[in-house]
Amino acid sequence: MQVTATLRHARISPQKCRLVADVVRGQPVGSALATLKFMPKKGAELVYKVVYSAAANAENNNGADIDELKVHRIF
Repeated sequence: MQVTATLRHARISPQKCRLVADVVRGQPVGSALATLKFMPKKGAELVYKVVYSAAANAENNNGADIDELKVHRIF
């Protein structure tokens, strides 16, 4: 099952967000959120909100368990 969340019109360069996204790619959602919460980069807060939104979408719309979710693709 794939769940998506999109952030549009972000006022940050793609390179800065890509550095943050590369760190959490492939991690479980709980670990990714914990990593993003304490990361001192500007894009970490934006990526945190998107990953949290995708996890909430999976739980609410598809009845998925958050502990079993993983960040498969992020770009």
